[in-house]
Amino acid sequence: MSGETSAEQALRASNLLLQALTEVQTEFMGGHEPYRLFDKLLSVLLKLTSSEYGFIGEVLRTPEGKPYLRTHAITNIAWTSELREFYAREAPKGMEFRNLQTLFGAVMTSGAPVVSNTPYGDPRRGGLPEGHPPLCSFLGLPFHSATELVGMVGIANRPGGYDAEVISFLQPFLATCCALLQGLRTEQRRRRAEEELRRSVESFRTLVASTPDAIFLHREGRVVFANPAAVGLLGHENVGALEGRPVEELVLPGYEAALTMPSTSNAPHEAQFRHREGRRVLGEVVTVSILREGLPTVVSIARDITERRQVQEKLLATERMVSLGTLAAGVAHEINNPLSYMLSNLRFVDDELSALAESGEGVAGERGQEVRTALKEAISGSDRVRDIVRDLKTFSRSNEEQRGAVDVRAVLDSCVNMAWSEIRHRARLVKDYGEVPPVDANESRLGQLFLNLLVNAAQAIPHGNLEAHQVQLSTRYEEGWVVVAVRDTGVGIPRENLGRLFDPFFTTKPVGEGTGLGLSICHGIITAMGGRIEVDSEPGRGTTFRVFLPGPAAS
Repeated sequence: MSGETSAEQALRASNLLLQALTEVQTEFMGGHEPYRLFDKLLSVLLKLTSSEYGFIGEVLRTPEGKPYLRTHAITNIAWTSELREFYAREAPKGMEFRNLQTLFGAVMTSGAPVVSNTPYGDPRRGGLPEGHPPLCSFLGLPFHSATELVGMVGIANRPGGYDAEVISFLQPFLATCCALLQGLRTEQRRRRAEEELRRSVESFRTLVASTPDAIFLHREGRVVFANPAAVGLLGHENVGALEGRPVEELVLPGYEAALTMPSTSNAPHEAQFRHREGRRVLGEVVTVSILREGLPTVVSIARDITERRQVQEKLLATERMVSLGTLAAGVAHEINNPLSYMLSNLRFVDDELSALAESGEGVAGERGQEVRTALKEAISGSDRVRDIVRDLKTFSRSNEEQRGAVDVRAVLDSCVNMAWSEIRHRARLVKDYGEVPPVDANESRLGQLFLNLLVNAAQAIPHGNLEAHQVQLSTRYEEGWVVVAVRDTGVGIPRENLGRLFDPFFTTKPVGEGTGLGLSICHGIITAMGGRIEVDSEPGRGTTFRVFLPGPAAS
């Protein structure tokens, strides 16, 4: 209006600016497209400053820290059809400008306003491409957050150029642009976080669905989630058959704690699961407590070890047969000796009794005493055969699951009976049995363990010097553990082999003389009983194996 004073014009311009800024902020909070809001701001900026063209942009940085500009609004000053197509395609997404040898580049590198009313002679000017509209004046204004340069505006070709008054007038505009860009960044971070969370949840679901381990989530004693592997483990058709079911129904009686009590140090528990078809399913279970959807939830992860256990049992049986095969000749000899003098004595008794009957002589005399002596020797021999057969029966017993209170000293004596043929020509046997309580164990497996250690101890001692060597057995009760030590004075084990002794198929014996499974199976036996096994050895001076068994057995 021609009658307006300069003060009135300034007031009207301020009102228009504030009205536009208020509208844009309201629309931003209402969820309008950001590039449309910045286009609107740019239109207001050009109108209020009487500028010909300009841009509003965000200052970003490369991984090396170098600033560059990405526009959120830019005037279409394309002077060819190709550029117009480029503008229509790229402007809504934001154009990037990385050349800092320009007037707007000087704003980004300095972080300060740049005013150039004679740009053709300004050394900061980088030049214009052919066909670009002329640049007669330029104003670049940065806007900052409390910690960084957020963005800038650039406007050009205001009649009469730009001055401090324009810069002062545009301060609310710059503050609004800064607030909008910071809000946009916050929204983008939120969306990225939501997308990352969504992808993480999808990845977790894929992992849970595809893992071969069964996963049960239960809360207040009832299943709230089960993965496909859990459905297969129990022989059901779908997840719905398990959800809502009491967790105790998933396992056989006596194994509920594996699913309800958190595992210590992630050590798995064994549990017998209740398969719908009634077949045996053995699982290793790790149970932990978590928060899910803000509520305490128990997670039980179970691995089907039924087949693995069957293989282990076959290996145990195989190794037992290998041990029996090793001892077969010696055991046969141990039985043959008493059988020979039993038969000889019984023939003598038969002959003497016939002779006494023919002569009418009674058994009270000297010849009768010889008969009685021969009978006692025959009885002693039969006792020896009975003991060997009993020990073999104990060792070959097939019921591997039965456990009870076992006297380790009696088991050691049985093993000595079977291994005696390996020991007696190599070393003296020394027993140092201290008082120990019974242990809760499987007698057959314990026998396999000690027999293997005894045979190894004997075979570590060369033939030919019986008095110089010994195999020592000792038992002690120490701090709640029953400790059984098997010590030999043999060749010892090199230090580099000690760490591999319990690895499957590792053996220091010559080819054809060992399977490499004995000590590995020993380790498995003792671990399954809740114990441990340790070894000390020095080449040339012998080896000591110590077996630690938890005790005493429950009464």
